[in-house]
Amino acid sequence: MLLPVVGAYVLHARSGEVGTVTSHESGRLVVTWGDGRSARVARQDVRCGLPVGQAVQEQPRSLRPSLGEGHVLELRTLGSREQALVEFWEGAGRHWLPWENLVPIWSARSMLEAGVRPPSGFAERFRLRQLALALQHWHRTTGALAQVDIDPLPHQLHLVRHILQSGNLNWLIADDVGLGKTIEVGLLLSALRQQGLRRFLLVVPAGLTRQWQAELRTRFGMGQAVVYGRDFEISDPAQWPLYEVVIGSMDRFKHERHLDLIRQSGRWDMVVFDEAHRLSRSLYGFKYATSERYHLASMLRGLTENVLLLSGTPHQGDLDRFEALLELLRPGPVWRERIQRLRMEPQLLSGMVIRNRKADVTDAHGNFIFKGKVTHAVAAPQNEEEEAFDRALRRYLLQGYEVSREGGKRNIAIGFVMTIYRKLAASSVAAIQGALERRLVRLQTQLREESEEAGGPEVEVEEGSPFVEREEQVTGGRTEFFSGETEMLQGLIALARSLRAHDTKLHAFTGTLLETILRTNPDERVLIFTEYRSTQDYLVASLQSLAPGRVDVIHGGQSLEERMASIAHFEEAGQFLVSTEAGGEGFNLQRRCHILVNYDLPWNPMRLVQRVGRLYRYGQDKPVVVFNLNVQGSLDDDILLQMYDRLEAVATVMAGVADEYREGLREDIVGELASFLDVDRILAEAAAHTPQRTQDRIEEALDRARQAAQQQNDLLRFSSGFDPGALRGELPIGEEHLTAFVEGMFTQLGVTISHRLYGERVWEIKLPDDLQDLLGLKQNQRVAFDRTLARTAKALLLDGNSRLLKHLLQTAGGYAFSGQVAQTSLPGDGTACAVLRWQDDRGRPLSESYAVLRRQGEAVEVNPPEFSTWLLQPAPDQPGEPVMNAGSWPRFEEKLHSLLARGAGQELHPAGFTVTGVAWAPVGVPGQEAGADAGERLARS
Repeated sequence: MLLPVVGAYVLHARSGEVGTVTSHESGRLVVTWGDGRSARVARQDVRCGLPVGQAVQEQPRSLRPSLGEGHVLELRTLGSREQALVEFWEGAGRHWLPWENLVPIWSARSMLEAGVRPPSGFAERFRLRQLALALQHWHRTTGALAQVDIDPLPHQLHLVRHILQSGNLNWLIADDVGLGKTIEVGLLLSALRQQGLRRFLLVVPAGLTRQWQAELRTRFGMGQAVVYGRDFEISDPAQWPLYEVVIGSMDRFKHERHLDLIRQSGRWDMVVFDEAHRLSRSLYGFKYATSERYHLASMLRGLTENVLLLSGTPHQGDLDRFEALLELLRPGPVWRERIQRLRMEPQLLSGMVIRNRKADVTDAHGNFIFKGKVTHAVAAPQNEEEEAFDRALRRYLLQGYEVSREGGKRNIAIGFVMTIYRKLAASSVAAIQGALERRLVRLQTQLREESEEAGGPEVEVEEGSPFVEREEQVTGGRTEFFSGETEMLQGLIALARSLRAHDTKLHAFTGTLLETILRTNPDERVLIFTEYRSTQDYLVASLQSLAPGRVDVIHGGQSLEERMASIAHFEEAGQFLVSTEAGGEGFNLQRRCHILVNYDLPWNPMRLVQRVGRLYRYGQDKPVVVFNLNVQGSLDDDILLQMYDRLEAVATVMAGVADEYREGLREDIVGELASFLDVDRILAEAAAHTPQRTQDRIEEALDRARQAAQQQNDLLRFSSGFDPGALRGELPIGEEHLTAFVEGMFTQLGVTISHRLYGERVWEIKLPDDLQDLLGLKQNQRVAFDRTLARTAKALLLDGNSRLLKHLLQTAGGYAFSGQVAQTSLPGDGTACAVLRWQDDRGRPLSESYAVLRRQGEAVEVNPPEFSTWLLQPAPDQPGEPVMNAGSWPRFEEKLHSLLARGAGQELHPAGFTVTGVAWAPVGVPGQEAGADAGERLARS
């Protein structure tokens, strides 16, 4: 028969006495009974002595880790073997176990009810125990310790907690550009990993796969995050279980070969779609037109219970497409019917969509984090040479457009080329000159083209490459668009070449604008955007003469590593960063730069919003200053500038009539309007209309965009969003608590801090022999609380993956560390700490809360802020008679049940609570002798 472990409770089968196993001798048990007698007892004479409700610790007989501590829920006998159902407190769940492996322990509540007087040193151990539990809770519910140099914003913490506390993990995150959706997802995935979820699939635009990988690896320690098709290939579906965190391009996955492989990838704990508005499904009459991307998403929905959609523009003025996204979150005919009634029941969105606005979010101190944006137009009047070229180019374009209006596939394609040439001309003389020269070369060569039969432009769009950057490669066929085109091109090219020395736009940029900027600060960093590579090369050549070696570039032909190297050099030693649209998404430059120059203005307003979003985002501590360059007298430049001026004006009016004007609200509205504003076709047709007609059509488009934005706002205001007061009831826990915990535990474990460097963020420490052996570390170590400093100082980073920090947390939270009760200087009649838990309707743990209850008379306060401050300093014991006794507990328990009820919802159900500690301040109450005796027994144990 299985022998009970030393310390187990046994019940004598005949006498009914309960005792504790103290040792084993020759296959028999030595038991100390309740009256103090010790006796040798045969195994068959004893049974399980654990009562229901007893706190226990599991002691496995193998080398596997213990399941931890919990309490007995029920007892049973199966096949003549007695077992106990134990609910463990730290995420191990409920298990039927052999009672022989369970050792009874003192819980905080049982110590209180027994009148235990805490031994010396328990106050400090109580503080460190609660710090460990609070920090672990902070990490489990926000992922904050995944990397300690992340300073999560309140809206990011609120979002993760809101999702975890909602009872379901299917949400659309519709935050504005620049609010850190990547960080929110990283925090959420880190928190879910703490709950045992492991397999995550992220489906993102091709150009962002490497960025997502870098973010997850460097910020959240997910070194296993790999990119499908680049880091690994699948030749056999049986290989899928080898990969836990997979990032893949939606345009790669949608191809049939990859689609078949991903279909066989097995179950995923969560699938995340970035830029989810690209998953389009539209209703035409009574039929749906489903894109390949949406088909991919529908297929993947069948492989997971949890889907997360990310999109700053989920509505896009099309309710059908928006409802299609919601159906990915809530599939099935019942929800489809409810979603189709969205206009009548918009409150449905509160449980499906989270939307945070730049104008609303604050830092931890309640200060709005966006400092505003200022836009200036910089005009460059045309000189005579430029006017002559502009007139000649218009004649060329007009002839091309006249041919295109004759109809036919080839002629329509000619109009497409003419529009591209207009964009290039508005960008720079270098861009249009290069395009015209390539066109002339094509006409003068006899090279066979694959596209010649169609007579259309050559366009090759690589996966993830911004199409606009490749427009300048379009040349059309080798047949003249119209009679005399070759001679006209030769004249245009000659005029363009002569303009290089008289480029007023370039002079306005380098000779006027940059001189003004650098006069104030010679080392000011400037981000410059252009749509085209030829313009980029043109600007770089000019800037190199101003700042040799301090000019960097980003463009679509670079690898992710090359782009990251350019950004790193720009922020560390550079001065000018010239970026094409490839830098318009995914790269954040707010840390060292707040000035943006748009050398050309994109025809798509959303691209301009994305450009500004590189600087106008969290972490920017200065107002963003935007300069828009234009050439006065150029028809397209004038139209574009007027369009953007009107866009800003309409946004200002809309912000002014909002319920409450806030700094940044106008920028939110500009982004909204831009997402609805389709002016590309209007501008393409402008050559055939008068300037006034074009402007009228832009006004009409702006009016439609305003109405669509208003409709979206009317709908999405029912979404969940950041509430600055939502976290006020939580116990404030932050990085200063991590530092205080580590320092306190070092004192307890004999770790010496010899030096504090880098503003006390890096410590030089000396480990005792037992920790060296246990953790496999050297005696002298450097540890850091900041990832950047860890690299700089070559120190061990104390984050969620640190062996040293894990050991400190496990030690402080373990039963042997003690500190379950304490006599301290805390105010009030007593303080109880507890972890409350909620589960879904299958009993799966989903949410938890760490709560501190302070009793004052009959009132019980939850999470008093003073407790958070008290945790930061060592806690001395307070001698004297205790005020707490067994009769003090019912008020605490009543409040805990009230908190469980308050946190429950339709999809979230109470799962219980664990009291982690009780403390009180001494008062002059006589007696308590029994408590002293119990304290002596506890100290001996």
